[in-house]
Amino acid sequence: MISRENNFDLLRLFAAVQVLILHTIHHLEINNFNKFTNILSQFSGVLMFFTISGFLIFSSFDRNKELNKYFINRFLRLFPALWLCFIITLGLLLFFNLIAFNDIFSWTIIKWIFTQVTVFQFWTPDILRSWGVGTPNGSLWTIPVELQFYIFLPLIILLFKKIKLVYKFLFFIIFSLACSFYISSKQGVPETLVIKLLGISIVPYLYCFLTGSMMYLFWDKIKKIIEGKALYWLLFYIIFNLIFDIKPSYTPVNLQLISNLLLSIVTISLAYTLPKLSLFLKGNDISYGMYIYHMLVINSLISFGYLGDVKYLFLTIIITIAISSLSWFLIEKKALQLKNKFL
Repeated sequence: MISRENNFDLLRLFAAVQVLILHTIHHLEINNFNKFTNILSQFSGVLMFFTISGFLIFSSFDRNKELNKYFINRFLRLFPALWLCFIITLGLLLFFNLIAFNDIFSWTIIKWIFTQVTVFQFWTPDILRSWGVGTPNGSLWTIPVELQFYIFLPLIILLFKKIKLVYKFLFFIIFSLACSFYISSKQGVPETLVIKLLGISIVPYLYCFLTGSMMYLFWDKIKKIIEGKALYWLLFYIIFNLIFDIKPSYTPVNLQLISNLLLSIVTISLAYTLPKLSLFLKGNDISYGMYIYHMLVINSLISFGYLGDVKYLFLTIIITIAISSLSWFLIEKKALQLKNKFL
């Protein structure tokens, strides 16, 4: 039995902060942080999110295979805050005169609105590409990927029941890695339609999600080398990356694959090492909010011309934490409390 006492809330918060800081330093052109960003980039927040999702979502579905409950829980976790994020985005576009009020009823903006409130957040019309970094909220590309994970997991578990789950997972891990290698081999050349479609699908990232799921599946066999062993895994991971001068990548090649897998192990090991570290959060989780709102703050600061100064990094962090906290207490937490009412 896997302990409910863990550090996943704290790890999600770290992953969100990692993405926020790297995006802010890069997009706001804050210099003299190369060594810091090199260190921070060794701990990819997105890959950590994918691993945690694979572990926890499989755990949730394994405990209760009622599909209606499973999908309602996933919906309540993602969409209320996502819709609030869309409303804020629309307000900012109007505020910065990217669009006029009448434009909201144009076919282009209607299509964009549909994509933002459903599952196609990766699409940005040309009319909105002049704001900030060139897209209103580029971080949302992972939302469709995460949603595809949610759909894929029960499908693969419930279909082909005569095939052992471990064989299913291994097949799709190998398939995912093959696609990742293919995408990596095409870097530096013009993107084809196939590459673009693969990039917004779960295919090249599925191996990371399923690595987390596999660790849950074999938890009884591996927990002796995972629980309480985070320091050892962390040191091994750092030394490995230093020796081979590599860092994790969304689409790994060669030794980057080992680096990514080690990061997944480090993530789960940290969750079950000193598991009471997350208690100070008291169950509050603003990590999702920090992830989906931070690019709106960055794009706004770019529009005001706030670039090149470290104070804007701290300003971004403070504003993002404030918005994310309000989102958690006023929207997300209340939405999660509706789970039992819906069911």
